[in-house]
Amino acid sequence: MDSHLVTEYARVFCLISCLLIAGYSDYTKLIVRDKIWIFWTFPALLILVIDFIILELSIWNILMIFLPVSLATITVFDVPNFDSINLYNSFLLLIYLFAIIGLLGGILNYNDVNFYTLISGKEDINTAVWWTLIFSSFSIIIFISTYKIGLLQGGADIKALIWITLLIPSWYFIPKPYIYSHTSIIDYEEIIFQVPPSFVLFLWAGGLFIVTPPFFLLRNAIKGDINKLSDLKTAWHATKIPLSEIKLDNIWLLSDVVLDNSGNTLNTVNLFIPKKDNYTENLQAKVEFLIEKGLESAWVTSKHPFVTYLFVAILPTFILGDPVAIIMNKLL
Repeated sequence: MDSHLVTEYARVFCLISCLLIAGYSDYTKLIVRDKIWIFWTFPALLILVIDFIILELSIWNILMIFLPVSLATITVFDVPNFDSINLYNSFLLLIYLFAIIGLLGGILNYNDVNFYTLISGKEDINTAVWWTLIFSSFSIIIFISTYKIGLLQGGADIKALIWITLLIPSWYFIPKPYIYSHTSIIDYEEIIFQVPPSFVLFLWAGGLFIVTPPFFLLRNAIKGDINKLSDLKTAWHATKIPLSEIKLDNIWLLSDVVLDNSGNTLNTVNLFIPKKDNYTENLQAKVEFLIEKGLESAWVTSKHPFVTYLFVAILPTFILGDPVAIIMNKLL
């Protein structure tokens, strides 16, 4: 059997194993400890290094692996200030140093590239893989940025997507999805561009939420909880319950009040996404504050175990592949 094929299936096994453990933790406890991502990063990187050696890639590409790794470290480790030399600082410094060497070596050797041949897969493999790691690094930056600005709320969700990006930088490193290799629906050779695998897993996982908003809207309309236009901001994914009945475990509070200069309630507002300080101790104080200001009920939404959805999304990803690439191929 082709050695590269062995690493492809080893990578799939690693993906399933890690997301199964993390997804179960997210489903049962709504929390995924950092130690899970740290532990599974080692086999992910080992498989990638073995793959690079099998493919006889340059030292610049092997060192370039540490660029996305260096970006990923800021989500689980504190950024060192290097005011003292210790094992922790030395370990992170070594990662940063390898990343810089790989980046500079690649710039000197692989900067002259035709992006059409790069995207179409006709570029030299060393050049293609180096640019793949560049794009993977940008993907990690995008994931971190969406969390920082509040578009994605779950820290574990972001860490899962970053870990998937480290494990599977591109479609080249995993077996072709079933629809490409066993059906005539689409010719894999005709696909020019594919969304990175981590984004595809995110799309399939997010797709599970698409069918839920109509049910929330219908239920809230029947209950008579949609009384004003601003209620639609929350009615598609939340429920309205009395403040006295709110259980603080595993929920996000989406109602708030606006006060005038005297501290009296001016009006109530609904939040599209929860505030970042939505922790149990803060929620208790917030509920008491809303009751004090005269509110009787509030919109709340349950915390969804998105890492669990990512695990479920493995199935459509390896059967149907990239839905964006398929749609673009059929339309163009």
